Amino acid sequence: MPELITSAYDGPKITVSEMLADPTFIPQRIIDGLQGQFLEDLFFRQAEDNQGTVAFREAAGLYLADDAEEIAEFGEIPVSAPEFGQLKAAFGIKTGEAIRVSYEMKNENKVDAVAQRIDALNKTVIRHGVKAVQGALDAANVPTLQASSAWTEGDPVKDLFDAVEMVQSASEDDDVDRQFDYDPNTILLHPSALTKLIRNETMQKYYIGNIASENPVFKAMDGSKLFGGLTDIELFGRLRVATSRLIVPTESYVFEAQGAGFKSDTMPLTATPMYSEGGDSELGGPTMSWRSDLVRKRAIAVDNPKSVVKLTGIA
Repeated sequence: MPELITSAYDGPKITVSEMLADPTFIPQRIIDGLQGQFLEDLFFRQAEDNQGTVAFREAAGLYLADDAEEIAEFGEIPVSAPEFGQLKAAFGIKTGEAIRVSYEMKNENKVDAVAQRIDALNKTVIRHGVKAVQGALDAANVPTLQASSAWTEGDPVKDLFDAVEMVQSASEDDDVDRQFDYDPNTILLHPSALTKLIRNETMQKYYIGNIASENPVFKAMDGSKLFGGLTDIELFGRLRVATSRLIVPTESYVFEAQGAGFKSDTMPLTATPMYSEGGDSELGGPTMSWRSDLVRKRAIAVDNPKSVVKLTGIA
């Protein structure tokens, strides 16, 4: 008699023994679970791979060092070159973590214990990435803006437009003749701050009449993951909303996506096949376990700090 399927979880179940029979099964689950979960992907563009050190220049004015000149008949056309910012260097940092599967997990088929280790490893790696991004932004002294008041009762619309305007008008040394051309199009904030934002009465008063269907109250906002990524909410026709549970609930970032800087890998994210430490055996070697090592060596750097505004005091 055919087996009846009554839910998405019915059907054949894979065992821990079957997982370990393919040494790449668990590592592939780890890598797949990390796809699209790195905060670096929102702020930084992908640069070419490096050999451990990357030299770069901080953004300077987008103009030639000399202005256009009037030229007399038979006069020589002047030559100029773009202005360059301060030369800096970024260094690749190797980070890694490993998980083990014990002989007992295999012999007693503790699938849930294996799943917990994979999930915990992924969350740890994601958390490390978020801290690295925040550290890079703080080290670059990105501009900050104090909210007019907490968003529970304040005016978040004014705060966000003030932040957008700061990015749009960013210039080198506050010289209006040397403005950058940043286009702020993304906001990152904690899920609880997003909830305060969309519940705010000042915010809600704009979603009336024929645009009521655009009200963010009715849009999806997935805050279930540490870095939830982009939601289906777009504010003011320009700001895509992204969330992360790992940033401070009282802060948010308004920025041009992938405009703040770059990421460059010496070693891309890599997970080794499951192996026994100290020599292979049917029992998992001398430790009676199998492990997979996750490692990456990456340099990140902020070369356009004024493409980001850190908004504080929102909660």
